[in-house]
Amino acid sequence: MMARIISALVMAPIAIAAIWFGSPYFDLMIFVVGLAAMFEWYRLASLEGLRGINLVWLLAGVVYIAVPCVVVIWLRRIDPQGFQFIIWIFVVIWATDIGAYFTGRSLGGAKLAPKISPNKTWAGFFGGIILAIAASLILNDYANPSYGTLELLAASLVLSIVGQLGDLLESWVKRVFGVKDSGSLIPGHGGVLDRIDAILLAAPVAGLIAVFFQIGQIPWK
Repeated sequence: MMARIISALVMAPIAIAAIWFGSPYFDLMIFVVGLAAMFEWYRLASLEGLRGINLVWLLAGVVYIAVPCVVVIWLRRIDPQGFQFIIWIFVVIWATDIGAYFTGRSLGGAKLAPKISPNKTWAGFFGGIILAIAASLILNDYANPSYGTLELLAASLVLSIVGQLGDLLESWVKRVFGVKDSGSLIPGHGGVLDRIDAILLAAPVAGLIAVFFQIGQIPWK
């Protein structure tokens, strides 16, 4: 647990600084993270059945990792709202992760998907959503422009759910390959894929939300 906290305290300021300064620093961070994730996926694909590299899985990984990387770079470059929109995405995902973890550990209860991820519970699922929405509402007080409450609630709800589905998807992939973690690069977290699994699925959805609400053209309200 301590290693997990220390790793998060080291990574979070770097990510926030890269988001703040934007291109080329944010682009470089995404490129490095994406490259590390690709390498981990390559190793997983080469493990499948121990019969050499599975090309179907390999190609699926390219799409699974590359598309979100391109989307978040595009979102950050939206002027003038790209910065706060990317911050919102990260806040929703981080709050979901924290809320799900502590609510699940505190309340326990029925398992969310026991065959895929035995530790996840329905209590954690809803706890993650609640904290994500609360964090979004707090963040919205500092946004310029701020966004409509109903739209923000809907967008945060969708992104939180999709982020948790992304977590489950990566857990399923690891079960297919018969590994506990995608790697060991990040102490307490496993591999890069273990850390960004929620973002990978949430980023394309966030891109659709940006298009739907015309982020960068008009405010949500």
